[in-house]
Amino acid sequence: MSAPVSARPAWLDALAAAPDRVRAVREFWDSGGETPVVGRTVERDGRAWCEVTFVWRQQSTDRSSVEVMVHVNGVTDAHRSDVTPALLERLPGTDLWHRSWWLPADGTWGYRFVEAPSIPRDAGATRDGWLAMHRAGRVDPGNPRRQPPAPGDGSSVLVLPGAYQHPAWSPTPDPVATPDRWDVPDVDGRLRTVRRWAPPGRSSGRRLLVLFDGEQWSALGLLDAVARAGLDVEVLLLDSHGQERRAADLPRPDRAATIVAAALARRAAETGQPIDAARVVVAGQSFGGLAAAAVALARPDLARTAVVQSGSFWYADGSEPRRDNPVPGDLVRALRAGTFGRPSARFVVQVGTHEGTMLEQARHFSDACRDAGARVSLDVVTGGHDYAWWKHHLLRALTDVTGG
Repeated sequence: MSAPVSARPAWLDALAAAPDRVRAVREFWDSGGETPVVGRTVERDGRAWCEVTFVWRQQSTDRSSVEVMVHVNGVTDAHRSDVTPALLERLPGTDLWHRSWWLPADGTWGYRFVEAPSIPRDAGATRDGWLAMHRAGRVDPGNPRRQPPAPGDGSSVLVLPGAYQHPAWSPTPDPVATPDRWDVPDVDGRLRTVRRWAPPGRSSGRRLLVLFDGEQWSALGLLDAVARAGLDVEVLLLDSHGQERRAADLPRPDRAATIVAAALARRAAETGQPIDAARVVVAGQSFGGLAAAAVALARPDLARTAVVQSGSFWYADGSEPRRDNPVPGDLVRALRAGTFGRPSARFVVQVGTHEGTMLEQARHFSDACRDAGARVSLDVVTGGHDYAWWKHHLLRALTDVTGG
């Protein structure tokens, strides 16, 4: 999807035209309204669009050398080699910075602000430069919706009126799920932290969710959300232990399968109850999504359902990592070559509209699965490469596959 179309709301024009602009802006901040400011909705080409204004109260007292950028996951990334469209403008004489866009009314995005003396226009031309922008990111003080898995001080979340939101993610004062925690040896004999939680009581039809990037999901409160949702689902969260180890393990099917097998074996030893692969759902995002798909393809004795969110199907071992690579990677090529025969697993594939070529990659994988005779569904969600929508649609997928 292309970059957002600029908007200019009438309320901002009125603020700029106020006789005492500084006082008007102070009253705007003191009003305590939630930001970003979501304005009118219009229909264009059969789709609803919302007028969204990102506003930032300048932190620095030096107004002569300050720039502000809004980084909306996937939206800003679409023009990371020239971030000019994401730079905010200052309302002259005030501490209010603003940028207004028209965005799809069913979207969910994580976002953050960067305030600095100078922001390189080509900040995202290199990976290191873009990571520096991530680390400099700050949450929106006027938005109570936040999520922790992000560099910097976290990420704020923009939820537009038509976005799907699973009700189990509504915050509650106290946690409701207390997991067991194990250190399990897996790849190369290294220990991996595994958290396990199950609903009370026994159930013959209970599913087991095995989910990569466990530390991220633990920080988000997934176990509490599963408990509140009332799903008949047991959960194993598999920690990644840092980006370097994650990048070494998850893109490689044999290593990913070893991780899952070790966690399942430990669960069976602890509970005395091995579980049939037909009741195991393996899931993940990005590299974790690639790993989930690979495990279900290569090891149907471990898991027969995979929930694949924003899978990194561009990955090719030995090649430079390129998330924007449109060419199918190792797993899709192996699937097309018949390496996995006729897959017996079911694949639930989800991808965001604002993920560049990853949308095309998800279609490559889904088509290859379908051609091989596997059961596969593809759902395109309005959003970026982002836990902001992953968390809601993961529970949506679990509800679907469990019949809950």
